[in-house]
Order: sequence, then C-alpha cells, then structure tokens
Amino acid sequence: MSLSRKFIIAILTTILFITTINIVAFYVFYTTYLKIYLVEKIESRDKVTIEYINEVIKKQTIDDIESIFTDTEIEFFELLENNDGKIPLSKEKNVDIVVNYLVKSGIAPKYIEEIIPTDNFGKVLEAMTDKNSPEYRFINKLSISILITNIISISISIILLIIFIRKTIYPIKDITQKIKEIQNKKSSSKQTEELVYYNKKDEVGLLVDAINNLNKKLNLQDEIRTRLLADISHELKTPITSIQCYLEGISDGVIKLDQKNLNSITYEMKRLISLVNKIMEYEKLDRKKLDLSLSDFPLYELLINLVETHKKRLRENKQRIKVNGEIGYILTADKDLFVQLVHNLIGNFLKYAGKNTILRINITKKYIEFSDDGVGVKNSEIPFLTEKFYQGKIEKTGDIDSRGIGVGLSIVTKIIDSHSWRYEIKSDLGKGFSFKVYI
Repeated sequence: MSLSRKFIIAILTTILFITTINIVAFYVFYTTYLKIYLVEKIESRDKVTIEYINEVIKKQTIDDIESIFTDTEIEFFELLENNDGKIPLSKEKNVDIVVNYLVKSGIAPKYIEEIIPTDNFGKVLEAMTDKNSPEYRFINKLSISILITNIISISISIILLIIFIRKTIYPIKDITQKIKEIQNKKSSSKQTEELVYYNKKDEVGLLVDAINNLNKKLNLQDEIRTRLLADISHELKTPITSIQCYLEGISDGVIKLDQKNLNSITYEMKRLISLVNKIMEYEKLDRKKLDLSLSDFPLYELLINLVETHKKRLRENKQRIKVNGEIGYILTADKDLFVQLVHNLIGNFLKYAGKNTILRINITKKYIEFSDDGVGVKNSEIPFLTEKFYQGKIEKTGDIDSRGIGVGLSIVTKIIDSHSWRYEIKSDLGKGFSFKVYI
C-alpha cells in the first residue's frame, strides 16, 4: 500500500473515531441528563403552581376575583365586537386579552398554546441563561461532558497518529544513516555492501530500493575501475615487456636483428596500438550523440554474411551459429550501427559461452533474439552487464588477442536506444544467455 494512501486512511480513521465517540457520548449523556432535566422541570412546575395558588388565596378576595373576571369578559367581548368576530393576534395587547379570558375561563395552558402562538425560542433562550433553571443545568452538564469526551478522544487520536508517523518516518531516518555510512565507507575504501532492509511496497520501499541499487552500483563501479586498471595494466604491460625484451636482446647481441624478430616486435606494437584504439573509440562513441542514417536491408541475408566473418574463431572454439526465422524480412535501421551491434553480441558469445556451444539467432517481425546454451551469468549480474567496462565474473574463451575491455553490451544498448528500440536480457548460471532486441 502506498504511503499517501496510508496517510489518507489514518486521517479518515481518526475523523471516524472522533465522530463515533461524539455520537455515542452525546447519546449517553443526553439520555442521562434528559431524565434529570425532566424530573427537575416537573418539580419546578409543581412548585410554581403551588406558590401561585397560595399567593392567590392569600392576596385576593372573592370580590377581587369577580372584578377581574368581569373586566376580562368586558375587554374580550369588546375586542371581538370591534373586529367583526375575528380578533387579530398580530398585536401583543390583543393576545394578552384573549389569554386572560381563556385562563379565567378555566382553559388548560396546553390548550391555550394551541390557540395562541407563543415565542418558544425566546422562552428557551431565557431559560438557558437562567443559572437556576433546569434547562441551563441540562445544557451545561451536556456541554461539559461532550467537551471532556472530545479532549480525551482527540488526545488518543494524536497519540496514535504520532506512533503511526514515527513508525513511518523511522525507515527514512535509517536510510539517512545508511547513506552516511555509505559515504564514510566509500571514503575509507571499504566495499562491503550494507543494504537497508524494508519489505513494504510503498514510497519508502521505492526509496530504499533506489538506495540499495545505488549502493550496489557504487560498489560495482569501484570494482570495475579496479579491475579495468588491473586488466589494462596487464594488457599494456605484456606487449611493452615483450618489446623491451626484444630491444634489450638486440642491444646485447643475444637476439639477431632479422626479419622474424622485427615481425615479432611489429606484432606486439600492433597489439598495443589496438588496445589503445579500442579505448579511444569507445570514449568517442560514448560521448557523442549517434546520428542515424536509416536504410532498408534484408535482415536474414545480412546476418548470414556477418556469421561468415566469424567462421575461423567458431572453428577454433568448436562453436556454431544458427540463423532462423523470417528469411525475407526487411529491417529499417542504420546498417553500419546494426552491423556493429551484431558483431558485439556474437563477440560476447565467442568470449563467454564456452566450448561446444550454439548461438541461435531468431528473427521475427517484433524482435531479434540472440540466445545460446552456454554457461550463462548469475541472475544478480544482469543489471550490471550493460555497464561500461564490466566484464562479468566468468572465464573468457579464446586467446588474449580476442579479448575486449568490457564495453560490448554498453555499445549495443547505446545503439538500441538511438533507434528507440527496447531490449531484454535473460540468463542464469548454467542456463545459457538470451539477448532480445524489440524492433
């Protein structure tokens, strides 16, 4: 699961958790405090009713009550008569007259409320602001309980998020530490691979893989550099030493200065020049952008002709090459570069496949495959085979004159990229080698 998706799920889970806690808490506290509120409200109403009755009994006489009823009836019927039997309730004075008449007539308050519209919202607000009212105590208890619940639930959510973030960020800290170790390791020339372990397939996992591959490539480049210097030193030293021996022998009179010895010196000089030229040619090819000169040519016929040029070495190594597939297929490519590509792949077969092996070149309309039944290479080496100067870890076939400097597949991939083609390498130790070019 990707890291961004984990964060989204964590945030949604936190919101859902807090919301659920609030709903449950509101239900529980509302139910609990509502019962208390209703009891207090009933007690308050009973108290008010008794006080009102006592007050009436104490203060009012029968004459007063009759006078009140008489005045109320006169006001009500005058209002009714003046408005043609329809009393408008838009005026507060009219409402008071009607209510007084209904109360004095013995109508219960709940029925009066059905007749006369009341400002319930105003009454609720008034009750809520009165600290001694049941409404105020109910709202106050409910608010404090919900507030405490929110504080607890948010605190728990923050703690869980901190744990999640720390667990997520920890591999990044580990990666930073490993990068520092790699840097120190390189400066002290220690080449042991210390890879970061992380088994999850998210953004951090991709970063870890990139760091691990970078570490491997750094180690590989250092190994290639060391081996290249050793190989080139050896290859240069051999002809130089041979030439030196000839010249010293001729100078001391031990070796005669005849045509045979001059040919031997010339041969060693050519070997030396050939090696230097190979390095210089690759550097030129590696630095410049390849300009393609596209043309159409019969692929099968070209491959047959190229195989013929390697017949001598094939006999010496007891190796064979078979070309199969689309005989009449016409390929559009830079012919010179494609010839170089084929020579390099055949050259790798001659050097690395081993004795008594067969290279099969299979032609289709989608790809050209070069596969052999040789010794192959380790699967772990495949990502590095196209690195320049990498020569693998197996013994080469053939004499010293046929050996390269480890740039064959690097040149091949550069030619493939310039044509906007793709390639695929498959191999394992003892299971042969396959290089497929998708055209």
